This record gives sequence, C-alpha cells and structure tokens, in this order.
Amino acid sequence: MHAKDHPAVRVRFSGFTVLSLIDLNGFSTDPFVPFGLPQFIANAIWSALWAILMAWLLRVSPERRAPWVQAFVFGGIVLTAASIFVVDPLRGIWPSGNMLPRLAVGFAANAMWGWGALVFMRAFMAADEDA
Repeated sequence: MHAKDHPAVRVRFSGFTVLSLIDLNGFSTDPFVPFGLPQFIANAIWSALWAILMAWLLRVSPERRAPWVQAFVFGGIVLTAASIFVVDPLRGIWPSGNMLPRLAVGFAANAMWGWGALVFMRAFMAADEDA
C-alpha cells in the first residue's frame, strides 16, 4: 500500500483536497516556467529569498520583540501580490475576472507562510552571549 493511499492519510487530507489546497502527489518535478527548474526547487529558492527580505525589512533579531502580526501581513500581502502581478505574468497567466477567491486563498496561505517563517527564524537565532 502506498503511503498516500493509507486510510488515515485519506481522512486527514480529504478536506484539503476537496478545497484543492494540497495535492497528494507530493512535490512537483514539473518545470517551473520560465526557469525550467523543478517546481519544488524553485519554491524553495523563492521562499529563501522572501524570508531574507522579510527578516531584513522587519528587523528580525533575538534582541527585539518578534513581529508576529507584521510577518503575517507581509506574507499575506507581499507574497500574494508578487505571485499575481509578477510571477504569473512571467508564466503567461494574466490577472483577470473575479480575483477575490484567488486573492483570499493566496492571502491565507502566504500569511501562514510569513508567520511560519518567523517561527523558524526565531527558533534558530542565537542570542548574544556577550551581554
């Protein structure tokens, strides 16, 4: 039995697959247009670049309070806007029609990315031992 066919996996992810939020096939190796890299590698590279930008803009450091709300908003607004107005047109997909459903799902997923990225940034930062 393949792991994705296990009943517990089917029950756990059935709600998400109905909403088309996740794909049970795993990481996509289809080429990411226009670069030709597998999609999961391109996603990892883009995530790293966005995380660096977010850490710099929000001044994330162990000595400062964590900007939880700002990270949530950064992910939701900046990443969704970049996806719809920059990345998709590069791939030949133009914004048109009713964008609200796509914007809502994009905001929710990307906002959680911003919050999760901050969780990992804070977890792996070392406080200054000299103080």
